[in-house]
Amino acid sequence: MLANLNINRNSPFSFIEYGFQAYYAYVFLMVWMHPELHPVSLINDLAILMAFEFIMVHSGVFMAVMPRKWSLFVFFPLYGLFAYSFNESVVNTNILYTYLLTVLNRMRFAFSNVAPEVRIYQMGKSAAKAVFYFLLILAVCIGNNIVPQFGLTQEFLEKSHYFQTVKSSGLFIEKPYVPICMGFIYYSLPVLYFVYRVIKNFGKRSETSFTKKPIMTFQKTTISNKKF
Repeated sequence: MLANLNINRNSPFSFIEYGFQAYYAYVFLMVWMHPELHPVSLINDLAILMAFEFIMVHSGVFMAVMPRKWSLFVFFPLYGLFAYSFNESVVNTNILYTYLLTVLNRMRFAFSNVAPEVRIYQMGKSAAKAVFYFLLILAVCIGNNIVPQFGLTQEFLEKSHYFQTVKSSGLFIEKPYVPICMGFIYYSLPVLYFVYRVIKNFGKRSETSFTKKPIMTFQKTTISNKKF
C-alpha cells in the first residue's frame, strides 16, 4: 500500500509537516516571550534542537535522492545515532519525541515510491530549506547583539538557575534567545508561505468556478399568421 502512494504538494503529509512546524514556531515564540510559564529546561532543549537541526536539515535531501536500501540501512541508523547524541544533551525528552515524528515524516520517501516530478520537487524543497537554515544561522550569529531578548533576559536566566541546568556551552546555550529567535523564524516563515499558497490556490479555483460562462438558452418563438 505504501509503495503506491502518490504524494503531491498539498498531500496529507504536507499538512502534517507544516502542522508540526506551526507547533514548533508557537513553542519557540511562547518560550521567547514568556519563559517564566515554562520549565527552564525547555529553554536549553530548544537551543539544542536548533543545533541538532544543522544535522537533520539534510535528511530530506538524502531521503529523496538516495535509493530505498541506502535510506533504510545507512541513513536511518545514522540519523538514529545523531538522535541518541541529541538525547544526551537535552534535559527533557518530550520535545525530542515530537521532533523525531517530524524527521520520520521527512523520511517518508524511504518507505514509498513516488512520481519522479514529486521527488524532484522534494529535493528542491529540502535543498532550499538547508540554504535557508545556513543563511539564518549566519545572520543570527553575526547579529546576536541586536537580537531582542524579550523574556530571556540575563536576570531571568540567573534567577531561574538556567546556567546550572544546561549540559553544554557555546553561543546558543549562553544566549538562548539567539537560537530561539532563529527557531521561531525558521519554523514560522515556511508555514506562513504554505498558508499563503493554499489560500492563493483556493482563490484561483473559486475564481475559475465563478467566471465560467453561463449556458445561453434560446427559445424559439413561433408567430402565427392566422387572421382573426
